[in-house]
Amino acid sequence: MAIGTVASRVTGFLRLAMLVAVLGVGGVRQAFEVSNTLPNSLYDLLVGGVLASTLVPVLVQARAKDQDEAYVQRLLTLVLLALTGLTALTMVAAPALVRLYSTATDPAQLDLAVVWARFFLPQILFYGVSATVGAVLNTRGRFAAPVWAPVLNNVVVIATLALFVWAPGPRAVTPASLSVAQRVFLGVGTTLGVVAMTAALLPSLRASGFRWRFRLDVRGMGLRRLGRLAAWTFVYVLATQLAFLVLTRLATGVGQLPQYATAFLVWQLPYAVVAVSVITALLPRMSRHAVEGRLDLMRHDLDQGLRLSAVVLIPAALALVVLGQPVAVALFAHGQTTSAQADQIGSVLAVFALGLVPFSIYQVQSRAFYALGDTKTPALVQVLVSIAMVLVDVAASATLPAHVRIYGLAAGLVAANCVGAAITTTLVRRRLGSSRGEGPGADAGTRHSTIGALSRMTVAGLAGAATAAGAAAALIPLLPKGWRSAALVVALASVADLVVYGAVLLLLRVDEARSAITANARRSRRTPRDDGSVI
Repeated sequence: MAIGTVASRVTGFLRLAMLVAVLGVGGVRQAFEVSNTLPNSLYDLLVGGVLASTLVPVLVQARAKDQDEAYVQRLLTLVLLALTGLTALTMVAAPALVRLYSTATDPAQLDLAVVWARFFLPQILFYGVSATVGAVLNTRGRFAAPVWAPVLNNVVVIATLALFVWAPGPRAVTPASLSVAQRVFLGVGTTLGVVAMTAALLPSLRASGFRWRFRLDVRGMGLRRLGRLAAWTFVYVLATQLAFLVLTRLATGVGQLPQYATAFLVWQLPYAVVAVSVITALLPRMSRHAVEGRLDLMRHDLDQGLRLSAVVLIPAALALVVLGQPVAVALFAHGQTTSAQADQIGSVLAVFALGLVPFSIYQVQSRAFYALGDTKTPALVQVLVSIAMVLVDVAASATLPAHVRIYGLAAGLVAANCVGAAITTTLVRRRLGSSRGEGPGADAGTRHSTIGALSRMTVAGLAGAATAAGAAAALIPLLPKGWRSAALVVALASVADLVVYGAVLLLLRVDEARSAITANARRSRRTPRDDGSVI
């Protein structure tokens, strides 16, 4: 599972890099982003939140009663029928949906977005089937296929983008010049990735012993109960999607959605690799302690999760602030994307980086409420977070010149996540109490308060980032412009950053750094020699 998750992230990043190189950040890419957003947003809004929040617990209960096969047969039938109808309606409404999400004024760009939307909207059906089958596999103890299936999706899209350059049509693509063959090739290939992801789950489902039959007897499935369970999750998703809708309209109005989307995906990568892994391990432990009524141990788990995430994310965030531009040039100044356009992506990434740690704190602390069986509190917090983002985005759009408006939109995300982190910190302390590193569950990792630990990590991170900035400032004038030089600057400055960060962590006696060194020392002492003995 861990290898599959890493493979999914790596191939997802390669997919993004290929997309930027092949389509650039102009009108064609913006049309692609708008049309590809539609199936994801509509699926999440209408059914995705319901399936994600309620399906696994309900299936577990049905399996405990030995009724899961009949239940899943009826559920899959219902999902297929409902999402087929929804897909057909959205394809008819594609022009209106594109106009809802985009305020671009170029008719060719809007027409291209509508064409691609009709290719992409059938993904709604396959997302729904994939989510349902994945939940069934998880309840049957089969975790590998759902983890690896997104890798296949990424590989198919990467292959599509690689072959796109051979499709008949102009090499320098614009919304008006894109040939019919190029439109169809990219539209079909992108949706085939989602189809392949869904199909990859079916052999594992069959191997689990499940056999699907078309069943329309949906009475007794507890659909009303499902709706009640998912109500607050729907509020959460609705608030998120409405804020995203506002952001998309504001960004497309100045032709800067591709820059925003590209920087956003790079910004999320450290969180996805570090914090999501911590959350995955943390949630079952906190849930067990919640069931036992051990709020002190829950608080300890949460503090430990925050520190483990922060020890990596703080230096990553500060490094992106000072190295955002060379990182973006190294990654994206290829093909249809110029160095100047990559520079702008890097500047947006640097703004986003300021919100990386608050976002992770917000997400980690929200899991405490889910562990307590409380879906209402995270939903209401997300409403406030979305309101904060919309207010900042609208204010930035009303006051900033068009060419720098994208930075104000990025600042809206940062402000919103700071609001989320502040509110959840207050609510968690009220619900669980404050941790002082004493009592049950206290250990070396909680000797200092979490705030103190985060402060020390921040000091170390600032020292490392200052070193990286100095190294970059010294190297850039000496090297020719281009992505190779940018990559060299990033590599050397990052090494300097890590060395200084680690040294300052040790000087400040941050427990996580000392524990990591101790653990590595123990492993090295147990390294086997060639003769079979251990060191």
